Amino acid sequence: MQRIQALVPGVIADVVIPYSSDGEPDWPRLASEVKVLDDSGAHALSIGGVLGGTIGATPLELSSLCAAVKRCSKKPLFAIVFPDASSEGFEMVRAVEMGGADAILVAQPHYLAQPGVEGLEEMFAELREFTNRPLLVADCLPGSVIGSKPIQRLIERRLVDGVLEAADMHVLVDLLCSRGEVPVYSGVEDLHYAALVMGAHGFVSNLATVFPRECVELYAAFQDCDHSKARKIHERLVRLWRTLNCGTEREARLRSALSARGRPVGAASSPYGKLPPEANQHISRVLEKEGIPLAGL
Repeated sequence: MQRIQALVPGVIADVVIPYSSDGEPDWPRLASEVKVLDDSGAHALSIGGVLGGTIGATPLELSSLCAAVKRCSKKPLFAIVFPDASSEGFEMVRAVEMGGADAILVAQPHYLAQPGVEGLEEMFAELREFTNRPLLVADCLPGSVIGSKPIQRLIERRLVDGVLEAADMHVLVDLLCSRGEVPVYSGVEDLHYAALVMGAHGFVSNLATVFPRECVELYAAFQDCDHSKARKIHERLVRLWRTLNCGTEREARLRSALSARGRPVGAASSPYGKLPPEANQHISRVLEKEGIPLAGL
């Protein structure tokens, strides 16, 4: 129960890791990004999301990134890790815990094949003994969905303190309808408002990366039961997300939108950094049409 109480509700903005031209983390720019998100009113930050630029990072790199974020912010920090096996999961959990993460979200191993539910339970049971931080299962990969029944079993066996459901809208709805004993965070960008109405504890979001104040305003309107205002914000955010959520270009488009807003974070790591020039222009036009302030305007 104490672990669950440590899980902050509200808007958790994912931090996109800025990279310099030589492919190394741009530490001053990272501090600047954290300050922007901090000042926006976001209730917590996260690191390690699918579009955040940490896929393939070593445990040491993850630890260093967590520590850098913690030095710049007093907000709770969620760390998301994607191990390929239990042993790697232990190393990653230890690393982000040492880096100062306040909550740890672990995705299922998915390399080549997913484990059965018994193997997943075994891994989380061992991780449960491995850390005293809140431990959540992160269902983030649309191509490797865990599903509601295996997640429910993890909850029933008290192996997790919460859930991030970002892979499948139907699983998200099922988990929220079950009214389980642990917090459920939405990671389905199109459904944050609907998820809040259905009882989500909050949302871990890349929309909140680029549009943090708008996401905070959405959450505040929901808390105030001003559903007319919340719906208008939601519809605007969905239109913006349609521009960013473009198949294999998603991370590059996310970084393009940040750059257009005067927050240059560099290109995504190869091979995810390529984007046609016309895409940059299209993103800027859509942001301007939706009344989003752009750099230099």
